[in-house]
Amino acid sequence: MENKFLVLESALNTILNINMAKEVRLRELLKVEDYAEGLIHMNKDNKKKLGAVITAFRAELERDTVNEECIGGYNRLLKEYLSINRSLRSPRCMIFGDNWLSGAVKNKMKSLGYCAFDWHTVHPDYINEYDLYILCNEPLKIYDMAAIADKEKILKIWDYFKYKFVVFPSFYETYMNYKKNCDEKVKCIVTGNKNIKSALHSRLLHTKTISLANNGQDIFYDFRMFCHACESATDLKYAIIGLSPFSLRFDSSKSKVEWRRCLVYYPIVKTMHNCEDAGQLIDLYESEDKKIKQYFDEEFLESLYDIFAEYARYDSEEEEVYSEEECSKETLALNQREVSELYNRPFNDILTENKVILEDYARFCHTRKIKIIFFIPPFTDWYKAHMRYSYYEELAAYVKELCVKYEAEFVDMLDISLPDCCFYDYANLNEIGAVKAASRINEIIDR
Repeated sequence: MENKFLVLESALNTILNINMAKEVRLRELLKVEDYAEGLIHMNKDNKKKLGAVITAFRAELERDTVNEECIGGYNRLLKEYLSINRSLRSPRCMIFGDNWLSGAVKNKMKSLGYCAFDWHTVHPDYINEYDLYILCNEPLKIYDMAAIADKEKILKIWDYFKYKFVVFPSFYETYMNYKKNCDEKVKCIVTGNKNIKSALHSRLLHTKTISLANNGQDIFYDFRMFCHACESATDLKYAIIGLSPFSLRFDSSKSKVEWRRCLVYYPIVKTMHNCEDAGQLIDLYESEDKKIKQYFDEEFLESLYDIFAEYARYDSEEEEVYSEEECSKETLALNQREVSELYNRPFNDILTENKVILEDYARFCHTRKIKIIFFIPPFTDWYKAHMRYSYYEELAAYVKELCVKYEAEFVDMLDISLPDCCFYDYANLNEIGAVKAASRINEIIDR
């Protein structure tokens, strides 16, 4: 079967050929026009511009007022609007999407020698003529994905990055900061969840510190990420193991809210812990990872985060000031539901497993002569009035046992009462409160 793109390329070359008869060039221009009319996804403005170029092209040919420089200019405009950046005999890929990712991927594919087509410039009759289809956004119905015969040619780069950049951007922000700054000069690593991330700022501590604390991170991933960091930070002196009162009863891989986020940890720690559908998700990830890395190297993939961060700039929550008095009844009710969910975890299997993990974490540090600092941050008075103290009591009792066994220190700030202005919401310290938290840790570092 004749390759449609080669026919299109032949038509574009023929209308440029000064030695061809006018009738032949007009006939070939009609083929290009037929292709342009089939661009059902192109917006009205661009389609109008494309039609205007073809009309001007035809007028030049019909009137025999052939100005070859003009014809060459029209041809370049045609290729620009049709997304044809090079010879159609080159490998061709179609880029689906209109976001920060699609532009970067399109430029990358061009640099790899592909003729990269924007999905708006796809004629339905040509849908199976491409060598590669790259999804840079959700596969909407308008993309006509079902019409693609060879599904193995589809590269789902959007799904590959979705949890890192879109669903869980804070993880990659933290991890990229670690990769840029973690070296043999680092003396301290902080782990923990969102409460710890907001409470302990690396820049406030009196030794070079990297934080691997993150939203929804549990003890299991705290330990795994710490082990990963130890491969680069080979002269660690301190491990700050941040904990919240509910930490012993929290497993993000079993949480309805958090479990899918475990996929972002998989490339680093090679497990999704207790996720029920872990095998299926890992197989999908591994399959896509293998395909994607045929085209994109690690350096390019990591550079995409910088592009995403530029598009997704947002104001820092940590600069805000919380006030219980200013909260509406609806906000207070929502806050109370969230706290109730955190402290309604009667799962003894999670409690038992987390105790084992936390001791493994302490033992790992102790055998490497890394000073262990267990840390519980301050919380608002409102939070403490609504939490379940029995969870805190079992955690504090167990941490004290580990402190004796592994010569660790316990900085417990739960009973410290700070004004609301030291928090940015009902549970997390802002930059003001972080100063107080850092001062307690620095007492140990400076000792």
